[in-house]
Amino acid sequence: MSEQQRSKEQPYDAVIVGGGMVGLAAALLLEQNAPDTFSIAVIEARPPQGEPPAEPGLRVSAISLASAAILQNCHGAWSAIPEQHKQAYTGMCVWQENFEPDTERALRFAAAETGSAVLGHIVENDWIRWSLWQAAVAAARVSIIEAAPKAVTVGTDTAVIDLDNAEQVHTRLLIAADGANSHTRELLGVTTQGDSYRQKGIVAHVASDKPHQETAWQCFLADGPVALLPLADGRCSIVWSCAEQHADELLQLDDAAFAKQLTEATAGALGELRCTTPRAAFPLAHAHAANYTGERFALIGDAAHRIHPLAGQGVNLGLLDAAALAETIGNHLQQPFADPGDAINLRRFERWRRRDNEFTLGLMNTLHRVFASESDTGAALAHAGGAGLAAVNALPPLKRAFAEHAMGLGGDLPAAAQSAD
Repeated sequence: MSEQQRSKEQPYDAVIVGGGMVGLAAALLLEQNAPDTFSIAVIEARPPQGEPPAEPGLRVSAISLASAAILQNCHGAWSAIPEQHKQAYTGMCVWQENFEPDTERALRFAAAETGSAVLGHIVENDWIRWSLWQAAVAAARVSIIEAAPKAVTVGTDTAVIDLDNAEQVHTRLLIAADGANSHTRELLGVTTQGDSYRQKGIVAHVASDKPHQETAWQCFLADGPVALLPLADGRCSIVWSCAEQHADELLQLDDAAFAKQLTEATAGALGELRCTTPRAAFPLAHAHAANYTGERFALIGDAAHRIHPLAGQGVNLGLLDAAALAETIGNHLQQPFADPGDAINLRRFERWRRRDNEFTLGLMNTLHRVFASESDTGAALAHAGGAGLAAVNALPPLKRAFAEHAMGLGGDLPAAAQSAD
């Protein structure tokens, strides 16, 4: 009997749809938190095709200290990422268009002010996923199923997943971790609320005249933020969020013309910038699921919530979801005859994570409204926002609170986010 052909009498204890960063982390954390008899499967139609290339990938994430701890608790996945593919940043500089990054109107954070050696790390998404994938393949109680779900039926005792290879999988708990356009969420009938930002995020890597100083740089422009994120090879990864028409115009420029506009947009913070890779773009939107859980299912990561990339918190929120869900289920399974798909227990996870996710989603939307509006009202709000950056800079307790939130150290953290094995 294949792993996919488990009968109703032998269902998996948990099946995770989505073998991305968040889904794989959930599988590995569940294996650690659950009893030795707990069986787990990951359904993923597009597994990694070998080790990522040496050239840094265009998609990177700002991994918080909490997320680094979570990844390390995933069978050492954090330390398995090569050092040349993760760059610590010890400073942040945030400023508004029409002001210079070296003035009092710029908001600056330094790791030393928080008592930490670093604020976080810029890491390539492909390497995070690859490290987690290798750990999952080696894990004794995690099975990998290379397929995609076609239908889901939730019954009293199990959920049944019909796969596109004509097989079925039975599970006591179904976890949707298949991204912002989650097909599993749709199959479960969970709705979302949200909207497009009518923006695109342009990504590329650039070289600069000045060293990046292990600092993450971000300027709020009239139609969206632009960030310069430090890479281990001395270059910067850029994320330029702007109105769709503006983004399309920027994508049509040759490298020299684009680099010139990028240098101007970042107020020459790192001197003249030069493109070293092709550019790519992706649409930006926000969304929040009406509910994260129900009888025999839970949503985590982008399947539950999608936010603006301006603070790089998307992956961090998803990893916190994975850790909180694994901890909630692990605690529940200490009781005799406990059911991992119990809706009442899963609601504990939802209450735990929804509050923090709603706060972060609301904060990102507020920042977007304050800084990215070309109307007269928007200009007035942006002026007030610029003054607000200066005010935060002048108030050490408030500044520290902002820094700790960016480091992922605020709120009710799962145990896996507080320490690493």
